[in-house]
Amino acid sequence: MNGTIQESGRKAERRQQQAEVCFPLVLADGVCIREDRRRNSERRCKPFIPELLLFRNIHDERLVRVLAGCPVRECAEGEVLLAPGGINHDIYLVLSGRLSVRIGADGSAPPLSIERGECVGELSIIDGKPVSAFVVAEHGCRVLVVSDLVFWSQIISLPGVARNLLTILSERMRQDNEIIIQNVKQRLHYEHIEKELQTARAIQASMLPHGHPLFPGRDEFDVHALMDPAKMIGGDFFDAFLIDDDKLFFAIGDVSGKGIPAALFMVKTVTLLRMEALRDIPPHEILARVNNLLCRNNDHGMFVTVFCGILDIPRGELSYCIGGHDAPLIGRTAAGFVTIESAAGPMLGATHDVCYQPGSVALQRGDMVLCYTDGVTEAMNPQQEQFTENRLRASVAGMEGAEAAHLVRLLHAELRAFAQGAPQSDDITMLALKYRGRT
Repeated sequence: MNGTIQESGRKAERRQQQAEVCFPLVLADGVCIREDRRRNSERRCKPFIPELLLFRNIHDERLVRVLAGCPVRECAEGEVLLAPGGINHDIYLVLSGRLSVRIGADGSAPPLSIERGECVGELSIIDGKPVSAFVVAEHGCRVLVVSDLVFWSQIISLPGVARNLLTILSERMRQDNEIIIQNVKQRLHYEHIEKELQTARAIQASMLPHGHPLFPGRDEFDVHALMDPAKMIGGDFFDAFLIDDDKLFFAIGDVSGKGIPAALFMVKTVTLLRMEALRDIPPHEILARVNNLLCRNNDHGMFVTVFCGILDIPRGELSYCIGGHDAPLIGRTAAGFVTIESAAGPMLGATHDVCYQPGSVALQRGDMVLCYTDGVTEAMNPQQEQFTENRLRASVAGMEGAEAAHLVRLLHAELRAFAQGAPQSDDITMLALKYRGRT
């Protein structure tokens, strides 16, 4: 019998300890004020209970008594309540302010907001698995913290709580499904855009000369070019074609901006250059006419820099004109590379009725003309250093006698080595013309 009495005493002691978890015992001048504190807590928590979705339409004094003993947490701006991989033992019910649920630390995915009256943490105390997302407090956030021990032992058995919990979980699942559906739609949309860009890139590439050599059967000269876009499609271009049996037209250019707008402006520029070059007029007149055509209906203010030349193949005379572009290098056997004498003019597409200056140079057998866009000299490495024209000259030094393809490939390899894997910030385009003359 004494054993029975002792067991009853231990049970009573445990019940007393559990009660004191919720309603701490406080003594002042030997007088127990626990009951007063309990009643004050109950009065404070009664108004916000109806606003908590987990306890919606639940009118039970037992709930008031239990929640009165749960702590209220004042959260600082940006305070992390839960983090991925952590073990959670609490449900957080938002009394004021807002919580943000963020997938990943980089902020790439849009956050899910937990508003006033909503709760978070219920899933991890149900399945016992580690937290899968960050839960972060926003400004002025206060949360009621209900431990898993209190929830399972004193709250879940109250009529209506389980129903509300299922409603919350169902709504959360519905939101997750909607997010999944939106992500799938977005991925399909991106895949569709990517296919269109791949098609556009193929069309763009098909417009430019391709093949090696570019002019089979013509031993008097050789042309080799390379274009390496920074994006799927670019705004750089090159071109080379025979106006007639004795005249070779070639050009290189760089459209302002990148992406689809630059690619469309590039296509327009290449088309106009070809049309005007076939009129058999000198390069400075070609650029003047193309400039005026590009200025028409150019509401977005796009422009393009161009170098173009016409080689008189039998005589070796190169007439050329520059529209805002970097002047090419000319390499002479045993004399090195120097910048071609500038016949400078402004970029095309910016101002109507511009006069462009003609230039000319006599090529000897074995001479090389190297054209390039600013994506070459402005290529960056991880230290934010540019390749520069000085490095360009150093890279091609001693290569005056090389073939056009070998020079372009060597220079491209030098650029890649210099970049050390740094993201490419601009299109890279090069064109080399080797003049051999007629035998």
